Amino acid sequence: MTVRPLSLLLLGLCAFGCGDDDGSSDAGPRADAPRADAPGVDAPGTDAPGTDAPTADAPGIDSGPTACSTAALPSLALEDVARFRSPVFVTSAPGDDDTLYVVEKGGAIRVVEGGTTVRDQNFLDIGGLLTDGEQGLLGLAFHPDYALNGRFFVYVTPSGPRRNTVREYRRSDDDPYRADSTAVATLIDENDSESNHNGGMIAFGPDGYLYVGMGDEGGGGDRHGPTGNGLNTQTLFGSILRLDVDAGPSYAAAGNPFDGSDGRTQIWAYGIRNPWRFSFDRSTGDLWIGDVGQGSFEEITWMPSPIAPGANLGWRAYEGFSVFDEGLVSMVPDHFEPIIDYRQGRDDEPIQQGCSVTGGYVYRGTGIPALQGWYLYGDYCSPSVAAIRTCEGALQDHERIDDLSFGGSNLVSFGQNGHGDLFIVFLDGSLRRIVPG
Repeated sequence: MTVRPLSLLLLGLCAFGCGDDDGSSDAGPRADAPRADAPGVDAPGTDAPGTDAPTADAPGIDSGPTACSTAALPSLALEDVARFRSPVFVTSAPGDDDTLYVVEKGGAIRVVEGGTTVRDQNFLDIGGLLTDGEQGLLGLAFHPDYALNGRFFVYVTPSGPRRNTVREYRRSDDDPYRADSTAVATLIDENDSESNHNGGMIAFGPDGYLYVGMGDEGGGGDRHGPTGNGLNTQTLFGSILRLDVDAGPSYAAAGNPFDGSDGRTQIWAYGIRNPWRFSFDRSTGDLWIGDVGQGSFEEITWMPSPIAPGANLGWRAYEGFSVFDEGLVSMVPDHFEPIIDYRQGRDDEPIQQGCSVTGGYVYRGTGIPALQGWYLYGDYCSPSVAAIRTCEGALQDHERIDDLSFGGSNLVSFGQNGHGDLFIVFLDGSLRRIVPG
């Protein structure tokens, strides 16, 4: 029996990894027809481990509409913040809710003070990276105790040889908006035979552990052995990893499902194609994953808290709800299904003409009360932004947000600051804040 999250309903970049790829680099949203402006083609220009997830009635958090109540999306708009060179992510650091850190694919992390002023000096510059296609500086996560310890982590794709790497850096003692240039630790360093499907999202969960999104290594159809990397727990590819940043040399977190004989100890969940952005609901601890499809479907997976270890999300036996490889279906009789999928290249979906999903966040800010509890996401190839609302463990609403659609090109990421305000990042250079309409 297929598991759906308590319901019968229910990721260039293409966006970093789109459909119909043939083994060549996914330089653009469709690998069968790479676009010159696709992500990665160098377009110009918490709590300690073991603590409970935050609750919806925590101070300053409005839990929004009651369960199953009728709720319409509020009027929304996009407000320009600043422009950057190929930005791919934005976040803030614990203890400094108003400062934004913008990740540029070429290797720089920029600082926006007070949410409006871009500092001339970069927070960090990382060299030695492969930055073409879906490669580069892809992810950034600050330690939950960053205000005290100055520790933060990045996901990069270095050369010599090509690999997917998670490193730790430290804040400078001389300037709180500068980092020391030398990495102090390497948590993951996996050789990678393909340039696409690198995942790249990293985030601390409510349990205090660092979660890492690893794509299936790349190419088309996960052609890596008889099952593909997604269903092979002896490789880190095609997985969400869960790391204890204080438990080297393996950094595997306690409670992970595999002991080394039956799978790599760092793996938390597997059966994933290219998790291009995931996030934890800061109110409930639920995990939301945008997983880029092959050639037909894009999908969003919702994993309500508490999340059981060892979930199999089905790739490459399944793409969305549909069978992709009939010969592997028997391997995943109880796989964890997405909450929604949508067809690529259609106008009758909440995401119009999509080809590469960009996962987002559940809104938990205070400035737009009627948006509370809605999960926002987009697509690198589409002008659309869409929203999902759940009710008692099931999908209740899934609709396009017309106010935010057509707001930019190459939607590559969402982000949030310490207040829960949401931002949208476009690879063409713009960073925009979602505000009341």
